[in-house]
Amino acid sequence: MARKKAQARSHYHLLKQKWLARHRQAKRKFHKKHKEALDWIIENFPAKEQLAGSAVGMLMLSNLIPTSTVLGSLLQNPVETETVSTVDKTNQLLDELNQVVPDKMRPLNDEEEVKISAILSKYFGANVSAAVNGLRLNRSYGVIGAEQHLVRFPTDNMATHLDAVDRNNKMIYSSGMAPGRGAWGYFAQSKTEFGDLAREREKWYIAVQTFAAPNYNARLADYRDFFKWRKMLVLNPKTGQVVVVDIADSGPAIWTGKHLGGSPEVMYSLGFGQGSRKGGVLYFFINDPDDKIALGPVKPTLNLNVK
Repeated sequence: MARKKAQARSHYHLLKQKWLARHRQAKRKFHKKHKEALDWIIENFPAKEQLAGSAVGMLMLSNLIPTSTVLGSLLQNPVETETVSTVDKTNQLLDELNQVVPDKMRPLNDEEEVKISAILSKYFGANVSAAVNGLRLNRSYGVIGAEQHLVRFPTDNMATHLDAVDRNNKMIYSSGMAPGRGAWGYFAQSKTEFGDLAREREKWYIAVQTFAAPNYNARLADYRDFFKWRKMLVLNPKTGQVVVVDIADSGPAIWTGKHLGGSPEVMYSLGFGQGSRKGGVLYFFINDPDDKIALGPVKPTLNLNVK
């Protein structure tokens, strides 16, 4: 009886090996015959509406296309689909930016700003621009310097300001807290009113030279509320590190040689956590009227984080 079972297992194993060998041979022939078409499909994938309509095609391509991507094309939940199918395109982004961003630190001209706006909008799936309704900063390419933490509510202090992870980050903790409030006061009027939105706004804030905006005095009424919590995309053009931030303070002074400032968390995420803690960045407005784009570090995956 045991001998018969062993023979059966051996026979099954032989059939399995023959089937796998034939499958591999058929696959190689198919790949060789349709190489150009397959390369094109992989390069331009995913085309969800076409892929989902051809189950046979998907099965044939499943050994060429990452499983996560194939699954993402079939998921009904659009949020999950984005999660599994996103691809970091940092290198491609930098290649395109390097053709436009000047080596020397200087204000960008109109043509450069238009080109960079288009590149950033494409890679982050959002409306990114140097101006909104004719309102803008004095420049969109400049030197960012380190700022301190801001007081979020009346009793806020460094003992309770950071979570456990950030307290263990020497650069973030050692930055300390600014003696005064930001340009628009507290982020919350009391500790009981303090919530996630206020926490994120302070954590990912920048200070910009609002006072140097073009026609600032002549358009004071327009500018008065324009900068408050306004979202921007800040990018280190040397490394491709990017952070979605909000404007929560005004500064630094012109005489410092810096053009904007970033919270300790922003500076760390941009790659300026050591040394002089400053460097060149691109900073462009993000048009997000419905407040759907989350603050914090992002990757150029053709779609920004959504709350």
